[in-house]
Amino acid sequence: MKEQYPQCQNLTNSIVFVMADMVESRDKGMGCHIERVTTLIKILIHSMIERGVYSAELNRSDVEMLSYAACLHDVGKISVPDTILSKPDRLTDKEYEIMKTHVIEGERIIDKIVSRAGVNEEFLQHAKLFAGYHHERWDGKGYPRGLDRLNIPLQGRIMAIIDVYDALVSERPYKKPFTSEEAVKIIMDSTGEMFDPIIADVFFEIRNLLEMVEK
Repeated sequence: MKEQYPQCQNLTNSIVFVMADMVESRDKGMGCHIERVTTLIKILIHSMIERGVYSAELNRSDVEMLSYAACLHDVGKISVPDTILSKPDRLTDKEYEIMKTHVIEGERIIDKIVSRAGVNEEFLQHAKLFAGYHHERWDGKGYPRGLDRLNIPLQGRIMAIIDVYDALVSERPYKKPFTSEEAVKIIMDSTGEMFDPIIADVFFEIRNLLEMVEK
């Protein structure tokens, strides 16, 4: 049985990547977003552990598992119409409200996996937290629940920074990419409002490592 575990884990990781890639393929502005986010998350979490940041939570978790669970953060976009996902211009207020539903839909999809499988593995618990909380803000002005500070699960606070950073440095149909330096400045200027200041400090310290992923 022990020999089968790596094979099962590899199969699980492969299925997760395929699911995430299917969602990404529908969003024409998201090229390789999932792959980059997985790598960026892994670097950030390793760096947080090295510095003893939120160690009580992170030291109990498998970093590899966390990074793969993060792949499913946007799985709820599968329910968003193509006309919105592929729109070459900025979304209207109404369209943005529809886009925001991907967070709750992501939780629903993962809950459905749990229900069908009859298990609630740690991997799926992490995936649900990444999916459901990565658009919450430190100041409580995010969505879908308007949570603030440490009321936001750690997975959501970590993903919030990485998701925004990758979005900033990536080209979109409606914008040119920011440089890594510009993206870092935007994030640091928003720390204490959008982002957890402690995680943002680690992000700033390792900004050169993160920049290499985007090249």
